[in-house]
Amino acid sequence: MTKLPSFLSSMFPGSASNAGSSGAKEPDHTTGSGAGHTVLPPARRADPQGDTSPSKAAGRGDSSIQKGAGGGSAASSKSGESPLFAEGMMTQVTKSVLQDSMEKVAASVQPWLADDVIMHNMLQEAVRNHGQVDLMQWKKGSDAGVKFACKRMPTRWVREGPDEFLEQYPSASERPWFDLGLVRHLNRIKFPYVCDLLGIFRDEENSYVASSLATEGDLFSWCDQDPKPGKAREEVMNPIVSQIFSGVRLLHDLGIAHRDLSLENILLTKTPSGLKIRLIDFGMSTLSRFVRREIRGKQSYQAPEMHSEPQYDTFLADAFSVGVVVFAMAVQDYPWTSTKRNSCQLFEYVVTFGFMKFLKKRKLRKGTGEHLSEVFSPALAELLEGLLEADSAKRLTLGEVCFMKGEQGQAKRAVWDMPWSKDSNKGRGPVSESI
Repeated sequence: MTKLPSFLSSMFPGSASNAGSSGAKEPDHTTGSGAGHTVLPPARRADPQGDTSPSKAAGRGDSSIQKGAGGGSAASSKSGESPLFAEGMMTQVTKSVLQDSMEKVAASVQPWLADDVIMHNMLQEAVRNHGQVDLMQWKKGSDAGVKFACKRMPTRWVREGPDEFLEQYPSASERPWFDLGLVRHLNRIKFPYVCDLLGIFRDEENSYVASSLATEGDLFSWCDQDPKPGKAREEVMNPIVSQIFSGVRLLHDLGIAHRDLSLENILLTKTPSGLKIRLIDFGMSTLSRFVRREIRGKQSYQAPEMHSEPQYDTFLADAFSVGVVVFAMAVQDYPWTSTKRNSCQLFEYVVTFGFMKFLKKRKLRKGTGEHLSEVFSPALAELLEGLLEADSAKRLTLGEVCFMKGEQGQAKRAVWDMPWSKDSNKGRGPVSESI
């Protein structure tokens, strides 16, 4: 496992309500986990599929596996290049399309041959899926020597297909086949912000999901790197954040809400055209824009309306989570521990006095007494104020098509309208790219 960054060694000093915070990655605190979580260990957090040492994105080179799983060819996985993702030709994912994709993933499962791979080390526990993610390497065939990430899950949990899983765990918040089906579909349409699904395998006890390796690990690990909080760090962040905005916006335009966006679920990988993000862990995602009483994701990232409103907009909830990600990237710290009312003094302060006063009150953890208002540029503070707006009706959007016309025929404000985004993003919204 990757060593935990030092910036989380003691969260939120001086706040009585947060005295118990620890130096671990943000845990999961979701409801409706279903019967499966009474049989197996309780879920706590997501599992990144990254590695801290550089290596090429991996494909096995077995065309039957690639076609069955829906991933790219081995050649495209190795080179990091793929055909352009045609943003203007997108169609929304329907329940029938997703069901078909999940069934085809289940039908593509092949026997796991342990002699074909070399096990290097565990990358991360996959607690919510009762297993782990390992760094492995193909030992035989044309891709011998190529490394990949492999999520290992007990088959008694994941079952043999989506229908069997739903029958066993009808109210589970974590749905592994939903994750696999969506990634397969996104690979097939050349969506540029996900890892390649290389193959699904099974032995007598476990199921194995092979994915291309993100060479630079997750954003949680990135946060512990220099530059220190301030102008130089914002300059490094800007192109990464722009990709996050683009990736999540495009998901929404496809009708997919992630609902578990976090530092751990955004990976970085090197490609011939530069550093690119990869979104992972779609097990809590939904094709419904509006849902009722479904609390998903990690406490710090949960939009407050998940706890207070009978129905919420999943796209705007994702935008709030993105705001928490950007805040943490900027200052190597979370803004609060929970968004549930009366659970965290820091969030209560923001709701009562506003985000800008919060920045004037809160001090930089790894600084020399500076307040966050002295560290954030005015443009970034304005962007975060909009993304972290407690009232979802006033929150910034990511520029999704559905928000382009407001109640009076005017588009809702989007992140692309903000000065901080415009500094590196000439024009509105993401640009089609090859990866």
